[in-house]
Amino acid sequence: MEPKLLELSMSSLIKKNIRFLILCFIVLLAIGLRFYQLGNNPPSLDWDEASIGYNAYSILKTGKDEYGNSFPFAFRSFDDYKPPVYVYLTVPSVAIFGLNEFAVRFPAAIIGVLAVVAVYFFTLEIFNKWDSKKRQLIAFAAAFFLTISPWHLQFSRAAFEGNIGICFLVFAILFLFKGMKKNIYFVFFTIFFLLSLYSYHSFRLINPLLLIALCTLFYKEFWKRKIVMGLSFFVITLLSLPVYASFIHSSGTGARLSMVTIFSDPELRKLSAEKVAVAKSNNNIFNEIIYNRRFIFIPSVIKGYFDHFNFDFLFLHGDGGVQHHAYNMGMLYLWEFPFILIGLIYLFRKRDKRILALLILFFLAPFPSAITTGTPHPVRAIAMIPAFQIFTAVGFVVTFLFLLKKQKLGKLVLAGIVILFIANLQYYFNSYYVLTPIKYGYFWQYGNKEAVLYAKENEDKYDHIIMTYEYDQPYIYYLFYNKIDPVWYQRNWDYSRTGEIDRFYRKIEKYEFTRITSENFKSKNTLLIGAESEIPAGTGELKKEIFFPDGRLAYKIVAL
Repeated sequence: MEPKLLELSMSSLIKKNIRFLILCFIVLLAIGLRFYQLGNNPPSLDWDEASIGYNAYSILKTGKDEYGNSFPFAFRSFDDYKPPVYVYLTVPSVAIFGLNEFAVRFPAAIIGVLAVVAVYFFTLEIFNKWDSKKRQLIAFAAAFFLTISPWHLQFSRAAFEGNIGICFLVFAILFLFKGMKKNIYFVFFTIFFLLSLYSYHSFRLINPLLLIALCTLFYKEFWKRKIVMGLSFFVITLLSLPVYASFIHSSGTGARLSMVTIFSDPELRKLSAEKVAVAKSNNNIFNEIIYNRRFIFIPSVIKGYFDHFNFDFLFLHGDGGVQHHAYNMGMLYLWEFPFILIGLIYLFRKRDKRILALLILFFLAPFPSAITTGTPHPVRAIAMIPAFQIFTAVGFVVTFLFLLKKQKLGKLVLAGIVILFIANLQYYFNSYYVLTPIKYGYFWQYGNKEAVLYAKENEDKYDHIIMTYEYDQPYIYYLFYNKIDPVWYQRNWDYSRTGEIDRFYRKIEKYEFTRITSENFKSKNTLLIGAESEIPAGTGELKKEIFFPDGRLAYKIVAL
């Protein structure tokens, strides 16, 4: 080989090795941040996590969910019909690690790490026509920013299905882009697209809309591969039918939608009826139309959509659900704000279909949340995350390259950016790993584990054990932490009081999970587990008190 060719070959190899080492560093950092104290922070499993864990355990042992349904496409759980992918991913985790907190969160952490890798290669594909050095810098920056992202870290350290869905969607789009060059990638596109669809409810709305947009953008490229693309679409359509058929049923996705969409909001319906009645009495045809129940939801949808671009939500305090963000933190770092703006402005000036595809994903992402109550909602709008990190990366790299040319002034500004970055990062890590478990531990249903384990240790002493529904779904903690045999449970749980499943009542032999009232105080030889407000001082014999991490009383356990 000629010396020059050998030199070029060695140079190329060194560059590849350096790129590989940088990516390895980012991935190792992602692993560290997602697995550090994974079983202990958040400080307790919430009821959805406990349900996912026990249903995975039930599938492992019996091939059925807690209700005895064989390998379901939707897990009934608390009548919210959870999508199936996370539960099935948890089955091998429970088989390996046992039924515990770490096992339930393990799939979330692993998928969170894979998402970092996915965003790196996804970013390379989006900017495939750009200068090689700038493209690499942006891809590394996007992967790194996703690694340390408060929004992404929050949902890849607990069993949130949305985290799984967005990872699979990024992989799906990545392989769709690659499929334009090589047909085999359409197989992976199809698999990941369907996995995303079955991972979380939001993607059942986003995915088809995004696919239509991508087909419109890249119709020439897809037409060249129309046979394989057509086959892929056929498989997606066929295997998606169970999901969309469930929209019209009272169970499955239909049940979930009826619980959370604004179209089922009784307050809006009541407001519509009142406004229409007033309009009719005043012969105001215009108001009759705009306050009609079919149109009164439109302002709420628009407001709900734009709530997700609220500065306070994104950069200061997050949403109202404290389990969705760290204490006194928004969904993103404050230092990201100027770089997101710079990145967006820079990308809007580029006329490229792949960039347009990224923008479409970004602006579609809040739509599923916008049609539900309780906006902004960072889980339902989780598809915004990759775009935000890529915008930040573009803005950061463009600014960095610009400031490098400015010598002294540029170095001074860069130093200021680094100081702000480190300060914001330190504040967040202290908030997430130190303050949040204490401040927000109550919202993670802390104390349920301690309560049900105490009851189990002492159950032979009592004829009856009553546990409050004050903190919602206590029965699932009894099943989870006591590793109740799913075969036994499927045969022995009792719902005879109402003839159907009651969200606020569950009876399992001597255990009764219900609202505690004064009637319960008349019971004999009973262990009563309730909130402080439910059990007046002097009631029975105090056996144990369980406190939230912030020192407030969670449970009083008394013997009657």
